[in-house]
Amino acid sequence: MTPPQNVIVLMLDTLSAKFMGCYGNEWIKTPNMDRLAKEGVLFENWYTEGLPTVPCRRAMHTGRYTLPVSGWVPLAPEDTTVADLCWGRPIDTALVLDCPMYRLPKFGYTRGFDKVWFLHGHNADENFYAKDQLYSMDVENYIDEESGKKYAARNGQQALDALKAHTATLLKQVQNWSKPEDRFVAKTIKKGIEYLKQADRNKQFFLWIDSFDPHEPWIPPSTYMNFPCPYDPDWKGKDEINPLPDIADEVYTEEQQHHIRMLYAELVTLCDTWLGHLMDAIREMGLESNTLFMLVSDHGTPQGNGEWGHGLMRKCRPWPYEELARAPVIMRAPGITAGQRISAFTQSCDVAPTICDWLGLGVHPNMQGKSLLPLMRGEVDKVRDFAIAGFYDYSWAIYTEDWSYIHWLADEKANAAMRATFYSEHVPDEHLKAIGGRGYKTDSASLAVEGAKESKTLTFFDTLDGKAQWTCTPLAVSAMPERDELYDRKKDRNQLHNVINEYPEVASHLLDTLGSYLKSLHDKK
Repeated sequence: MTPPQNVIVLMLDTLSAKFMGCYGNEWIKTPNMDRLAKEGVLFENWYTEGLPTVPCRRAMHTGRYTLPVSGWVPLAPEDTTVADLCWGRPIDTALVLDCPMYRLPKFGYTRGFDKVWFLHGHNADENFYAKDQLYSMDVENYIDEESGKKYAARNGQQALDALKAHTATLLKQVQNWSKPEDRFVAKTIKKGIEYLKQADRNKQFFLWIDSFDPHEPWIPPSTYMNFPCPYDPDWKGKDEINPLPDIADEVYTEEQQHHIRMLYAELVTLCDTWLGHLMDAIREMGLESNTLFMLVSDHGTPQGNGEWGHGLMRKCRPWPYEELARAPVIMRAPGITAGQRISAFTQSCDVAPTICDWLGLGVHPNMQGKSLLPLMRGEVDKVRDFAIAGFYDYSWAIYTEDWSYIHWLADEKANAAMRATFYSEHVPDEHLKAIGGRGYKTDSASLAVEGAKESKTLTFFDTLDGKAQWTCTPLAVSAMPERDELYDRKKDRNQLHNVINEYPEVASHLLDTLGSYLKSLHDKK
């Protein structure tokens, strides 16, 4: 008798491929991620089509593109999720999470799971501890005074005070941490292992473990156990655990930016440790022989100048550059050749059809993503010709083998014009030329506030009113460059040298392709 086929998904939120050994980082310690890549299949060109947190998860659970149709919105009644499809079948479904975005009021992303465990306290849920007394930690020890002054000069004292208040609330729970196991990722994966120990081995199961680590705030063990950061042991300044969300140069020195990245790196290594515990548990329970294991992330993260973040610290602008839009994904399953590195374009909406295919449910006809099992088995060499990414109503991007192109929806007027154009029958040549030739003050290698258009400040709590907000970053603004951008993907993977002036015809063709594709997806909503 063939044993039931199961699925385990581990989501590590904000995990950047730049900080994983198996993706080419030569100095970070991620032995378990590297081991998983050797045992499974690593996807080199996986892009999140709809950014950030909530749109990505909607795509992963429904198998449908979100970028053309919606942003940060609830799961719709007409959406069909993997958990919905498992209901009424002999498949037990479980969700273990510390990601508060799943639990936004009336958003419905826990819908359909037989069992749900939520662990309190992560970013956006820290108010669970708001009435606790802060005894042993001081906010001022975690915000550099000069950086704070620069931030207040740009954004107002009220913005700095709000960030300090947020940090204080975080510290109310951190003050009780004394060991690495106190961190969220440890507790969440432990709970996932508890589920596996009690799961009925005679039935199929689908387990989704959603760890918000290594999402900011970046509070690795060195910051609360008082030892030097292992990746920056000589640092003498303050640990900016909850970085000021802004143009990096305006508030931080290069040394500060580097240290923030090293705190993040330490947290990634902690996540890797607990991935190892989960992998060991799966092996000890004999689940490797019939279980598809997926390590996924919703996106990377901007963390400073150049290739690290195009000048941004945190997701404080809706900019779908490579460091954010590209996500690391590794899958392992019995019968799949180990050690593969697949360069074909894959997307967040491919998660649901792959899970359904493995569970034997078949790919639901409403799913626009593709099952990746044929790709992993070598039956096909690609599932699409290009990948897309972006923020609904703010930015669109397309990634091909040779080029990457970003189109900015700079304001409501331009947005309306673009949607009207792309959702009509064709794209006039003169419109494409106009978009390619708008005024532009600088290129993305040195982008700061110059050349960007500011809108009103958006806070996380706008989402509670049901607005299609683009980010969960408090105090973020929807500033965008004023001109579209084209990059030679083979020579400039990090998107630092805009060549739209040299290749306007390439830009026009890519915009046409992108618009036509988004229109086709929109028409199928």
